[in-house]
Amino acid sequence: MENTFKNIPFLRITVAFATGIFLASIFTGISTLLIYAAIAICGFLILLHKRYNFYLAPLFGGTTFVLLVLFGAITYQQYNNLPSPETNGLMAATVLETPQEKTNSYKSLLLLHSVKTEDTLVGTREKVLVYFEKGEDIKLLKPGSQIIFEQSPEPVENRGNPYEFDYKNYLAKKHIFRQVYLKSGNWKLTGYVNNTPLLWAETIRDKLLKIYRDQEIGAQETEILSALTLGYKRELDRETKRIFSSAGAMHVLAVSGLHVGILFFAFSFCFGFLQKRRIGKFIYVILSISFLWGYAFITGLSPSVLRACTMFSLIIIAGNINRRANIYNTLAASAFLLLLINPNNLFEVGFQLSYMAVFGIVFLQPKIAALWPIKNKVGLFFWNLITVSIAAQIATFPLSAYYFCQFPTYFLLSNIVVIPAAMLLIPLGLGLLVFSKIPLLASSIAFVVKWIIKGVYFSLFSIESFPNSTPDVVLHLPELIFVLAILGTIFLFLNSRRTVFLKSALSFAVFLAAFILFSGYKQINQHEIIVLNSQEPVVCFINANKMYVISADTLSVDDYNLSSLLDIKQQKRLTNTVFLISEDTYKDDLLFLDKGLAVFEGKKVLLQQKQTPATNTVSPDIIISKTNAYSIEPISEDCCLIKYYPDRKNSSSEKKQHILSVQGAFATSW
Repeated sequence: MENTFKNIPFLRITVAFATGIFLASIFTGISTLLIYAAIAICGFLILLHKRYNFYLAPLFGGTTFVLLVLFGAITYQQYNNLPSPETNGLMAATVLETPQEKTNSYKSLLLLHSVKTEDTLVGTREKVLVYFEKGEDIKLLKPGSQIIFEQSPEPVENRGNPYEFDYKNYLAKKHIFRQVYLKSGNWKLTGYVNNTPLLWAETIRDKLLKIYRDQEIGAQETEILSALTLGYKRELDRETKRIFSSAGAMHVLAVSGLHVGILFFAFSFCFGFLQKRRIGKFIYVILSISFLWGYAFITGLSPSVLRACTMFSLIIIAGNINRRANIYNTLAASAFLLLLINPNNLFEVGFQLSYMAVFGIVFLQPKIAALWPIKNKVGLFFWNLITVSIAAQIATFPLSAYYFCQFPTYFLLSNIVVIPAAMLLIPLGLGLLVFSKIPLLASSIAFVVKWIIKGVYFSLFSIESFPNSTPDVVLHLPELIFVLAILGTIFLFLNSRRTVFLKSALSFAVFLAAFILFSGYKQINQHEIIVLNSQEPVVCFINANKMYVISADTLSVDDYNLSSLLDIKQQKRLTNTVFLISEDTYKDDLLFLDKGLAVFEGKKVLLQQKQTPATNTVSPDIIISKTNAYSIEPISEDCCLIKYYPDRKNSSSEKKQHILSVQGAFATSW
């Protein structure tokens, strides 16, 4: 075990650096102190090095680890130390992405680079999320187009509903803090086009996407091919995403190490002959690395592609200077480089899943494959495909369950379909781009691509429709830590065969089971009322594993509120949901509802109603209203008034109130 870690020096460096990044994300505002501490530790290490001997090795190693932790923290704080945004004035910005059509607008990203206030021109560099009103002038916007406007961007805010996706924090890690809605007459093109390498890449990708669209292989097929080969997923419809995700094949639509690996082996097959001579090796290294990074550049430089290209580049260089690369060291080195460039990568779900998947494949796959030696080439191909899928699924399962709360039951069957298809579609898709000017050849390739994609989609649609294709598997943070500890100790046992690690895994499993039992017992004896931050009243009444939902109108499939309710049901592991309308009359052992007045486990809740409830003599504990006109007077001092927006006139007279638009969702439990 000790020798193993000695052969992976970058693992220790990366772990220390990542630890510093994580700690700096929790404890902020002490960058100056960190710099002084790092300087002091550097001085101490220099003195220690001059008197270095064998007995001082642990002290030297521990101090170096602390120094790397400090470097990670300093890098994170410096990277996220941004100037205050300019709020008012005439703003000039560059369009970074081709506007994407939404239901009521076009969405894009702006780089704000100057703000004119009266006679002062202030330079800035701020990314702003923008929504354009629909109109003909949107067609004039391209990556690099410069526009001017006076509308002040507003901070991005979450709705504050329970368990919702933290969109504000997600954008903040990408240095996007504000958003703006621009009507057609509120912005103008300056006529100037800004050119940068990233904008060139976006422009090139738009031209390549146009080639796909011109082949007329079908709208859905074009969307899937664009995602598979160019990493362009903005136009994928919700149903396609759902089917790929439920079948356990979503990773194929996200350009990652699989795609880079396929391209690398295709390149090696075509140009591997260059390695036979010394000068040919040099040319091969330059061409292969340029090819991989050119592809990464066009596909948007996502963390998974950066990781794969960095790792393959290191392997190519090591292989051609006759140095055997340690795959774990190469993996750790690529992670360190990516974190050094952008420390916020550590918090990207794709970054985490990517490295976990590769580690699982490298560590577990050989062990699983050795369980059944197969000599037949065709059988060996499918057996390796199965073992790679199992290894990657085991390694990524904890994070997948924590972030997505689902487990694709038939992932093996899906991967047997999609991975061979991807091995055909990626070269064919790129070939379609190369030979698009040759009509007969292009149409032939397009025909093959179209029917392969149709076959894949039909197969995944069938797999997704199987019983229990995506059961809910929810891991909360304490449970995630226990599961990671179990897997980690099992991996250590497989590597060292020391029983202490197996005993540790069993101990963590016992703690996990005890925590789940305690959480279940706590929930069975808990009652909860949740009022969502929404346009119309939506109230949840939760008792044990059952939830009642009362809304003003029937919730549609595309309603944001329904998505929030499903998140609550999933995270709380609820098994039964009853949907009601506020004006209904309903009664069972737990809930009584009469035209807007709900009585639940001793709590009386008055919703905004069009009719006066039959039982209007009771004093409600909670009133939910958009106005200050209530059917019941007077209001008890203990009553909690829930409003959607603050009312300045009456705010001082209300002793207990909750403003949904300001404070987010309301929740109370007993």
